[in-house]
Amino acid sequence: MKKLSTVILISFIMMAFSTFNALAIYDDFETNKSEYVSMCSVTDLSEEEESICEEFQIYMSEQSSELQQQKADIDAQMEEIADNIAAEAEKIQEYELEIAELNVQIEELDAEISNLTLLIDEKTIEIEKNEAEVIILQDKVKDRMVAAQPTMRLNIMIDFLMGADSFEDFIRRANGLKAITDYEDEIRIELKDLLEQLELDKNQLSENQVELEVSKTEIVEKQNTVLAMQYKSKLVREEFYRQSAELESQSNQIAGDLEALQEMQKELAVKLGNVVSSSGFLRPITGGRISAGTWFYPASFGGGIHLGVDYADSKGTPVYAPANGVVVNSVDGCGDGWLGNSCGGDGGVNMGGNQIYLVCSVNGKTYGLRFFHFLIGTPIATGTIVNQGDKIAEIGTSGNSTGNHTHVEVIYLGTMSVAEYVADWNGSLSFNASWGSDAYYNYLCENGASAPCRIKPESVFEWGNYGR
Repeated sequence: MKKLSTVILISFIMMAFSTFNALAIYDDFETNKSEYVSMCSVTDLSEEEESICEEFQIYMSEQSSELQQQKADIDAQMEEIADNIAAEAEKIQEYELEIAELNVQIEELDAEISNLTLLIDEKTIEIEKNEAEVIILQDKVKDRMVAAQPTMRLNIMIDFLMGADSFEDFIRRANGLKAITDYEDEIRIELKDLLEQLELDKNQLSENQVELEVSKTEIVEKQNTVLAMQYKSKLVREEFYRQSAELESQSNQIAGDLEALQEMQKELAVKLGNVVSSSGFLRPITGGRISAGTWFYPASFGGGIHLGVDYADSKGTPVYAPANGVVVNSVDGCGDGWLGNSCGGDGGVNMGGNQIYLVCSVNGKTYGLRFFHFLIGTPIATGTIVNQGDKIAEIGTSGNSTGNHTHVEVIYLGTMSVAEYVADWNGSLSFNASWGSDAYYNYLCENGASAPCRIKPESVFEWGNYGR
C-alpha cells in the first residue's frame, strides 16, 4: 500500500511538473509570438525546433478558431495534394516567398503596434496631467466666485475707490481692481483652452486605440496565414519525402547519351585495367553531419524510403572519391534547387541536381556510387579516372534539395574488375539495382540479395575515416 501511494505521489508530481512546463512554454509563446512565427516559418529546422514549432502551432490553433478551420481545410485536401505531390512540392517555394513577405509585414506591424502603444501611453499621461490642471483651475474659478458673492458688490467697490486719500491712490486702487478682473479672465481663458485641448487629446487617444486594435487584428490574421501555410508546407514535405523514392523511380533510368558513353568505355578500356583496388573506403567529406540516413527519412521528413545517406555541410565543402575508380556519368548545370525541383534529368536522375556516378574497386570488389545535389560547376567530368581521396565535386543544394548536402548511395556490383564492369555497363543510373520501394524490398544486400545489391553507406564510410 505504501509503495502504491509513493507511485501515485510521483505520478502526481510528474503531471504537475508537466502542466507547469506547458504553462511556462505557453506564456513564452504569448510573450514572444512574433519570434516564434518567424522561427517556425523557415524550412531548415533542427528536430528540437520542429518539436517546438509543432507545440506553437497547437497553441496558436487553440487561440484561433480561424486557424483551426484553415488546418482542417488543408487536412481535407491532403488526398488531392498527395495525388499531385510533385506540383505541390514546387509550390512550396512560392509559399516560402510569401511567408517571407508576410514576416516582413508582421515585423512592420509589430513596430507599428509598439509605436502606437508608446503614443497611447504618452497621450494617457498627458491627458491625466491636463485633467489635474483643469481641476486646479476649476477650483480657482470656483473659489473666486464664492469669494466674490458676499464681498465684491458694487457699493463695496465704490467705497473702496472713494476711500482713496489722493488721486494717485484712487488710480492705484482702480488698477488693482482691473488686475484682479484680468487675472480671473486669464484663468477662465486658460481653463477654456485646456478643456478644448483635453477634448482633442481624448479624441486622438480614441483614434489611436482603434488603430491599435486594427493592427493587432491584422497581425493575428497574418500570423495565422503564415502558420497555416507552414502547416501545409510541412504536410506536403512529409508526403513528398514519403513518395520521393517512387517519384525518382519514374524519372530517366538510363544515362542520356549512351552512345557517347560506350565510345568512352572503349577509349578507357586500357587505362581502367590499371586501376588498383583500394584497401578500404574513405568517407566522402571530412566533417558535417548526417541529416538523413538509410533506408528511411527521419519521421520529421515524412519517413519515406531513402536509398542513401545525406551528408550535410556548408556550400562549397569538398567531396572526395571514397576509392579508386572512374566517373562513368557526370551531370552539371543545375543552380540551387528546392523541394520538387526536377533539374538533373537531362543526362541523369530527375531531381538529382548535379550528379556523379562512380564505379570503384575496394578490396577486390566493385561498387557503384551515386552522388547527388552538388554545387554547380564542380562535378568532375565523365571519363575521369580518380584515386582515392581526389576531390570530385563540392557540396551544394541543386535539384530536389532544401539545404546544402550531398546524397550518397553505395551499390555492390560483384567481383569483376572496374574495367570489366565498365566495358559492359548498359548506362543504368541505378546500376541495375532498381528504384524506389522495389529497390528497398528486393535489392538490399543485407536481406540476402545478390549483386547488384544496395549497401548502407553508413556501414562502409566510418565517421572518423576521412578523405584527404
